[in-house]
Amino acid sequence: MKHLKAKLLAIAIATIATVSPALAHGFKVGDIEIGHPYARAMLPGAKVGGGYLTLTNEGSTDDRLVSASSDRTGSVQLHEMKIDGGIMVMRELQGGIPVPKGTTVELKPGSYHVMFMNVTQPFKEGETIKAILTFEKAGPVNVEFAVGPPAGGAPDMKHGDHAKHGDHATMPMAPQSTDPQEAIPAKMRAIFETADKPLTVSPVVVQGDWAIAGWTQEGRGGRALLKKKSDGWSIHLCSGDGLKQADALKTMGLSSADATALASKLAEAEANVDAKTLALFASFEGTVMVEGIEDHGGHDAHVGHGAHKDHGK
Repeated sequence: MKHLKAKLLAIAIATIATVSPALAHGFKVGDIEIGHPYARAMLPGAKVGGGYLTLTNEGSTDDRLVSASSDRTGSVQLHEMKIDGGIMVMRELQGGIPVPKGTTVELKPGSYHVMFMNVTQPFKEGETIKAILTFEKAGPVNVEFAVGPPAGGAPDMKHGDHAKHGDHATMPMAPQSTDPQEAIPAKMRAIFETADKPLTVSPVVVQGDWAIAGWTQEGRGGRALLKKKSDGWSIHLCSGDGLKQADALKTMGLSSADATALASKLAEAEANVDAKTLALFASFEGTVMVEGIEDHGGHDAHVGHGAHKDHGK
């Protein structure tokens, strides 16, 4: 997949717009207002991160976000995630993101978003990431993405506000087996597997209400972090080697004891896994939040490999 090229970068250096003091963590260039850019903290070793914001076109003509760049990344792409034929796929938008006149376009989980590629240092909660957004008509503008928790929304969001930022409400599911070694693979197959793309789930390790499962499918793979809820196991997120580390698990909400125990169990279980499979687990770079989008319209939405096939590039 070709990266979007920041063709106007040279012009941007000389004409960067400034922050509008009238906006709360907002920025403005021409007729475009950029509301509250934020990113999620990344797991240690991760190379890909997501960025979210709102774009409001107060002008009388249509505009388009055509590129983005940041000195913290090798490149920045503009992506769209959507359900296509029952499969959750993510693709780079070569033509950018349209911002029609008189409308607000929200870049949010499960929809349009900024994808920071080949990040030099994983984003940490509490810091800000400087970037340049370039619009077709309004031109370039300096913005700062506030980094929030790795498994949450914007830094100042309350937990109950997540649905307002694009995460679909999780619908009740059919009862799962009480044996996590059966329930977890079944859950993951319901999310990832399609008729022509079988999914292998192993090993599965459990500690209290948390579990990690390795998976492979069509020459790709990764690890999933799951959490036990009243109606069974729910996939919280997918990642790679970051889920091997207790410190990273603690940032996901696990207690220190559970994080340490789960990481230890995973290391013990994966000691018996062949090197090729371990390499597939490690190939999943970045973090894809699954909780909140795994149920769509009352039915399981398959999160296909198009959703992360380019994260390791």
